[in-house]
Amino acid sequence: MADFDFFDPDFQKNTQRHFQRMQKECPFAHADKPFDWYAVTREADVAGLLKDWELWTSNSGPGLAHAEGGVLVSVDPPEHLFDRRLINKAFSPAQLLAMEDEIAELVRNLIDGFVQKGEGDLMQLFAVPVPLIVIARLLGIDEEVALNIRPTAEGVIHPSTPPGKIPRPPMDTPGHLYLKGVLDERRQKIAAGETLPDDVITSLITAELDGRSLNDEEVMGFMFFLFIAGSQTTTQLIGNLIYRLLEHPDQLDMLKNDWDLLPNAVEESLRFDSPVNGLFRTNTRETELGGRALQKDTKVICMFGAANVDPEFWGDTAGQFDITRPYQQTKRHYAFGKGIHYCMGAPLARLEARIAVRAILDRLPGLRLTGAPEEIAAHVMHGVDTLPVAWNT
Repeated sequence: MADFDFFDPDFQKNTQRHFQRMQKECPFAHADKPFDWYAVTREADVAGLLKDWELWTSNSGPGLAHAEGGVLVSVDPPEHLFDRRLINKAFSPAQLLAMEDEIAELVRNLIDGFVQKGEGDLMQLFAVPVPLIVIARLLGIDEEVALNIRPTAEGVIHPSTPPGKIPRPPMDTPGHLYLKGVLDERRQKIAAGETLPDDVITSLITAELDGRSLNDEEVMGFMFFLFIAGSQTTTQLIGNLIYRLLEHPDQLDMLKNDWDLLPNAVEESLRFDSPVNGLFRTNTRETELGGRALQKDTKVICMFGAANVDPEFWGDTAGQFDITRPYQQTKRHYAFGKGIHYCMGAPLARLEARIAVRAILDRLPGLRLTGAPEEIAAHVMHGVDTLPVAWNT
């Protein structure tokens, strides 16, 4: 029998309870349904795996299936170093933070469009479109198209995920065809000597490092990665934080009375409700973990969400949502990973969350839950998929 079932609906509903049980009873947990794999849940073990990237490689992909090729979270040095340098060249943290006014305007306009409704699903009205539109603007693609081709992380870990090599994604999906059309148009502009838009797609197709440039397939890989990593995770962060504040009115009141607590609240949300439950690593040689011998190429998931609530690391209050937790302490969470694969989009995600949450709380007086949220279906993700609320108009 499996030590735990990642695909049990109760896992999504009571994630922390399952993490706590696993940390006490089986910190190096085993799952044999539908496929054979393992999970580490204690902070010290997660830290150890993330640090030793030569033994615990990302080259076989961050998901349950073994995958070859990819970008950033799917490769290790030296390819990973090239990817990070390329992304840094495409858009720097300073460039992302310079979008603050533009994001604030976007948020205002979105709220203007639904504020008079008085009720609705705040995920679909707000938390989903904000990050998608921001990523669309960064990339330089049509915002309406971006909303319609929204990719998800569902396939990273799913009951139907095959245990062997995964096939390349289909090339005829609307999203793929649209993005390929954008790339073709940019290549034609280059050939004609025309001026290109100043955006990430232009940076990716014109960037050259160490005499190497990217082909269209590699550019597409970066674009889809940025879509998922830059939108779905931030959507979960915004929704999760608003939900917890509504669930804890004392915390909500403290925040409204002291907006200096907003950065703390964002970090506490990332810790308490890590948008990504965890990502996989694969051992490059036979090894031992938790007293068990593991054959080469064993899939082991580093449970970021579990490490974020490990009482051995966080103390007795690990299971409490507390926006007054010291900022420097809370920032030690694993929501953005650790080590060489630390999320490059962390500054942008934090900025979007701060702007979005303050605007919602300022513009929607009397905000309150009108029902129980539904949990997100993608097992690698954690948080609410719906957020039914009402407010005073």
